[in-house]
Amino acid sequence: MTTVELQEELHSNTRRTRITYRGLVNGQPAAIKCYRKPLFGLVHWIRALRRGKKIRRAGGPVPPIVFAGWVASARCFGYGTAFLEGYRPLRAVLMAEPSRSRQIDIIRILGRAMADIHKRGIEQPDGNLTNFLMGEDSQLSMVDEDDIRVHHGMLSIGVATSNLANVAARLPDEEMVEILLTAYLDMAFVEDGSKWDSGAFWTSVQGWKKMLESKRASRNITPERKFD
Repeated sequence: MTTVELQEELHSNTRRTRITYRGLVNGQPAAIKCYRKPLFGLVHWIRALRRGKKIRRAGGPVPPIVFAGWVASARCFGYGTAFLEGYRPLRAVLMAEPSRSRQIDIIRILGRAMADIHKRGIEQPDGNLTNFLMGEDSQLSMVDEDDIRVHHGMLSIGVATSNLANVAARLPDEEMVEILLTAYLDMAFVEDGSKWDSGAFWTSVQGWKKMLESKRASRNITPERKFD
């Protein structure tokens, strides 16, 4: 029988229907997401489990699944992955880094990682930089798997453009957006028969920025925050 122990809350959505904990699965460190409210939770838990399996088959940068089932102590459906010791949300890494040169290096790593997951047909619809974790060795991992989509084959140029722009919209200035884009294109991600449209990309970046500003305003959040 699998034993699950929830130890420390790490993150929650606004409605607290999905709460991530640091905990133990059979005594081993794990990140465990609890899907609350039985029917709502079950639907999202099933989606996370199905998508999680697809992401791993596609070779996405995610930790192994260590648990999926009912957590009686919290009355929720749980989805647990191996806990990544030493990894921090990418936003926190960038915010804490005093060197702009190092920040730019990290943005390049992110651009290359985005190119790789797009080649694998993986889309992270929520471009929030807290959905990427960085380890001490500068390796990136993705979280919030229930929102990740896996397409058949590499992403179409339109989906890739919008998805990269979504991430780019979180960066504080145009130089960093250019760095991200250059690193991405250096990986030669181009759908067969398609041509990258830089104008469409920059238009999409501005569209995402306006949407994020509107979203923050509706929630009384600071209008503009770095790397958010």
